[in-house]
Amino acid sequence: MAEAARVLVVDGAEGVRTFLTEAFAAAGYQVLAARDGESALRTLEHEPVDVVVAEIFLPGLDGIELTRRIRGMGGRTEVVLVAADAPVRTVVEAMRAGAHDAIEKPIDIERLLLSVEKALERRRLERENLALRRLEDQRTAGGEQIIAVSEEMREVLRTVELVAPTDLTVLIEGESGVGKELVANRIHRLSPRRDMPFVAINCGVLQHNLLESELFGHTKGAFTGAISDHVGLFEVADKGTIFLDEIGELPLDLQVKLLRVLETNEFRRVGSNRVQRADVRVIAATNRKLVEEVRAGRFREDLYYRLNVICITVPPLRRRPEEIPPLVELFVERARRRGLRPRRFTPEALEVLQRHPWPGNVRELENLVERALILARGEQIGAEDLPRFLAAPSALPARADEEDGDYPLAEMERRHIIRALCRNRFNKLKTARRLGINVKTLYNKIKAYQIDVEALRREQPA
Repeated sequence: MAEAARVLVVDGAEGVRTFLTEAFAAAGYQVLAARDGESALRTLEHEPVDVVVAEIFLPGLDGIELTRRIRGMGGRTEVVLVAADAPVRTVVEAMRAGAHDAIEKPIDIERLLLSVEKALERRRLERENLALRRLEDQRTAGGEQIIAVSEEMREVLRTVELVAPTDLTVLIEGESGVGKELVANRIHRLSPRRDMPFVAINCGVLQHNLLESELFGHTKGAFTGAISDHVGLFEVADKGTIFLDEIGELPLDLQVKLLRVLETNEFRRVGSNRVQRADVRVIAATNRKLVEEVRAGRFREDLYYRLNVICITVPPLRRRPEEIPPLVELFVERARRRGLRPRRFTPEALEVLQRHPWPGNVRELENLVERALILARGEQIGAEDLPRFLAAPSALPARADEEDGDYPLAEMERRHIIRALCRNRFNKLKTARRLGINVKTLYNKIKAYQIDVEALRREQPA
């Protein structure tokens, strides 16, 4: 359940502070109080606040300057100012400083409550608009269908339906390309948060400082290149869901900060001491075995148990070949909507696809379907229209001379790396030496080509 909004009352008169504090508490708000602008700023540095209600003519730091300081903090706290007999020019100055409203004393409490409610609504709309802008270029799995023919995938969906209505943290395990984000998105769409943002980020694709900024935001000048305030994804996803893909790649110091968010819903932007608050459901995913990462000291044990409240394992495509025909139909239809001419895959072609182990899982299958739709010359796609490597009994071409132009250059390199790994019994140091590259480059290429070394190891004969 979402927490009540927080209001900070700032007034030098104790009687007014008490009156407003009691009125806001009776209306269902969480209420804080301060006697002057300086103490209000100290409170804002450590407590998340949605709306500040302040007297304009405060002693020392007045309400207008307080408004400017609040705006300078880079948060989305709204300000409503109150005053008795304030000149028009003062009210105009207050609005220019960023106040949402200015109300005369003696205070009409119904008018003040309505103003605060409108300020909160504006804050909510701004956050939703920001979420839409940030998500516009992000590929999410909003309406994509999950094919569940196999019993394993049906069990996945049954678990999804049970956990979705709750706010429990979910950990999704599975190899690269199996559709972990689809599962996360389905959990969100079946949850009470469905009308709020679903924000996804891959923790393995950004450098450390960029990842921290993307997750939690930063203030202007926090680091070189921080030319303005930046709202992080936890703020964007407020009242919604954040999907942290490849959580096993998260650096240890960011694991500490994520643990704090999970336990308190609080975080700080990079370069700021001010506490921010967000009501976010966290769904994490990994293609690693986090238990092994914990044993190796690369992942915090307390964070692992905090994430692993509910664990869903998505099986690899090679364990559910019966789902390949309906998946092919889905990908053909999806390609048709993007302008490609739809074609039917023959039973012989589908049989070839079902025999392939698909180390890249569903993502690899979709890429191959698109390739076939583009390159096939006939009205239907037969086994002869598929790449030659699919006819081989394993995921690897048997001989180097089979690399005869069937694949793009990147695919040829990927398969060359796979063969080298297999020949060297998955010893990465030895493989790197044989390939004439350093180990770090090899690791980067394995990651870039999404080569599941453990899956290949299991498939090799002893």
